Amino acid sequence: MKQGSRKRVAIVFYETYLGCAPSLINAARLFDENGWAVDVLMRDSSDEFASPPNLGEHVEVIRIGREKDSSLSEADVVDASTQVESSQPSSHGSTSPGEATPTPATWKSRMRAVLPAKLAEQIQRVRETKDDIIDGLRPATWAARSTFVGAVARAATNREPYDAVIGVDTLGLAAGHALAKKQKATLIYWSLEIMFLREFWSPARRQSKRHERMCHQSADVLVIQDEERQQSLCDENEAWNCPTILIPNSPRGEVSPGIDRDRFHRQFHLDDSVRVVLHAGSICEGMRSSDLAASAAKWSDQTRLIFHSHTPIDLHTHYYRDIVESGQGRVLISTQPVAYDELDALMASADVGVVIYDSSLGPNFQLLAGASGKLAHYLRCGVPVVSVDNPSIARVLEEHGCGIGVDRVEDVADAVGSILANREQYQARAYETYQSCYEFEKHFRSLLDFLEKR
Repeated sequence: MKQGSRKRVAIVFYETYLGCAPSLINAARLFDENGWAVDVLMRDSSDEFASPPNLGEHVEVIRIGREKDSSLSEADVVDASTQVESSQPSSHGSTSPGEATPTPATWKSRMRAVLPAKLAEQIQRVRETKDDIIDGLRPATWAARSTFVGAVARAATNREPYDAVIGVDTLGLAAGHALAKKQKATLIYWSLEIMFLREFWSPARRQSKRHERMCHQSADVLVIQDEERQQSLCDENEAWNCPTILIPNSPRGEVSPGIDRDRFHRQFHLDDSVRVVLHAGSICEGMRSSDLAASAAKWSDQTRLIFHSHTPIDLHTHYYRDIVESGQGRVLISTQPVAYDELDALMASADVGVVIYDSSLGPNFQLLAGASGKLAHYLRCGVPVVSVDNPSIARVLEEHGCGIGVDRVEDVADAVGSILANREQYQARAYETYQSCYEFEKHFRSLLDFLEKR
């Protein structure tokens, strides 16, 4: 495709969830709108994430041969993207609160029922370590970086040269570094996830992390979501000489004033009096989904906790079935992803949004003030937020008065009640916080200005 006088940028992305990555979606669109031609070089995959939206007339997504092995993800749980889905009503979520239902029965609650909590946690950690060791010994893990670097180089061979290359996260940076060096292009390290050498047992992954450190040190600029994550990553990579631009993981622009706010009530045939508390994003233990669902069993009869994910959900799967049952009629799960541009109506249909991560997983799940896509999208749609066990996000909510931070899942119900009692004020402050702190385009302008001066 001939792009005339447009400058060219490559976005190199090892992962496959482009349709759920607001930072990359909005970056591609804004590059296009500001006179750039964009190639997104990413792996092809059978993963069932939402498909990418239309990114612009001068944006081309180049998929690099499908990987047979889907276990080479850079992170076990992905939320830099944190987008959500919609579904048809399910009989699993239609039990009325007055009916007799099973007591909480998730795998975690079963383990805790027969073992001391500390021992149960230790057993789970041993299982996870075993899986990491097995995965780390596989040949495909050792070959992941070199395979992707080579595939990106081949894909770029027949493209016009790039003026800038964006390497996203560890493996995207490895391939982007090689491409930028060959073409003498500006190298941008765009960090969505922050990883640390101490977290990896596998020699292959430790080697990739050391390579990331070297590439970060030689990059022309780092793009990362907030100052906390910048501090953590630059300390880890000993890369304080690399300039930094802060761009939150967030949507752009304002939500339409006439946005549909009744999607969930129609979908699940809820009475008008029912209040919706939404958990958007992955449904998994990295998001403490079983804990949150079990706590909802004690909520008001007029409140429903609705989970939405960015991948299709099979409600016959033991884990998801247990999550619904543990809520005793107050938990619903939507099962099909929606397109990125449909997320506003989905988010806006909640009365309160929940942000919860397993903080024991380390800084990537702790330092989230600018990195949680769901947080920014809730606020954009005027949805006040309750965060659980996350001081980073709680500081934002309490400083701006757009939500409440709590320490335990058991405290979510009281926080929701406080917000609903003053929802108009919380909603107004949610809009204001989005505009002042999270609106993507305002922050992205710094990167465009940086590139214009190169």
